[in-house]
Amino acid sequence: MKPDTREIINEELWRSVVWLAIGLFGWSLILTSTDVLAATALTALGLPLLTAAVLAAVMVGIRLVTGFELKAKTEGSQLLWLIVGSVLGGFVVLYDVLVNGRDPLIVLGYAVAVGLGVLIWRVARRQQSTA
Repeated sequence: MKPDTREIINEELWRSVVWLAIGLFGWSLILTSTDVLAATALTALGLPLLTAAVLAAVMVGIRLVTGFELKAKTEGSQLLWLIVGSVLGGFVVLYDVLVNGRDPLIVLGYAVAVGLGVLIWRVARRQQSTA
């Protein structure tokens, strides 16, 4: 493993503490407000851990592919805020579906909106690099 890769993994593992906190908060709100998911030890701890692990792996992958730092006030900060906003918005959409009983198709609509956000970010970034 290259030293840069090791450093990226180390940084993202430390950052996963934040993802875990967001996951604990988001999933606890959902689990205590709905009967759709049973509030067991597996769901109360497993879902936030799974969320943090997936997000840490995604962040490592993004950093290895793009080479961005994904820190505030860097070239990749816009992408970082897009990711954070998408995660927080995802919890809001899940809450709306599982607690308020909204149509589950809203999840598909949200996924399309996030995809469009990434596409707009890529186009804007490409235009900035050619200017």
